[in-house]
Amino acid sequence: MLFASVDAQQVINLLTGEVREGSDAAKPVKTVETLDDGYLVTWEFSEAVVKKDYSFSNCVLWCVPGFMDMMEAGVPALQYKLNWLKVGDLIPSPVKIVESNYVDYNYQLAPTIPAQPIGQHPYDEVQRIPIVPYDGFMPDSVVKELGYDNTDSYTGYYVSPFQYNYEQQTVRAYTKIVYKVTLSGGTTGVKMPLANTPTIEPFTLDGRVATDGARGIVVRGGKKIISNHK
Repeated sequence: MLFASVDAQQVINLLTGEVREGSDAAKPVKTVETLDDGYLVTWEFSEAVVKKDYSFSNCVLWCVPGFMDMMEAGVPALQYKLNWLKVGDLIPSPVKIVESNYVDYNYQLAPTIPAQPIGQHPYDEVQRIPIVPYDGFMPDSVVKELGYDNTDSYTGYYVSPFQYNYEQQTVRAYTKIVYKVTLSGGTTGVKMPLANTPTIEPFTLDGRVATDGARGIVVRGGKKIISNHK
């Protein structure tokens, strides 16, 4: 699907292609099915918010409710979510994507807005830089393994709701992602498959978008700030 421009902020219905003004996009729906040999996780996406990026001409920010922004400098403004799975003593096999549906949109995606740390002293602002050219789609897979933690018996997966092709300026927005986690020994005795970890949502700090990260408060797109936050 082709869209020439974005005025401020729009919501795209990924299933119908309908576009409306606003930011009240429907949240994705996740379901988990328990199988004899593991779990089947399904993500369904129906809408996304497209925001005009005023710092980079003709570029947009593509946003899915509840998903976190990438903050690595020099890459597209992608998003992700961590899915944690409680597996006990069972060892997960490599994750397998069993179904995926998507729609391609012609947009020029903006580069990431890097995290800006806040400490007790002024810091050097992390500059926002253009996307470093690359081939194909990024990320290369919409589901990636974070790894198995045998101490807490959790395994984690990165889920990405969209990919971006830099050369073709194509946003590949997924409407459905289904992946399977196979466990050695099956699911017998596993009573709590999903860890109820809280979602870290962006919030506003002094008029800037911030995230409460593992190492303290970080701010996206902020200026030099003195704060007592640790």
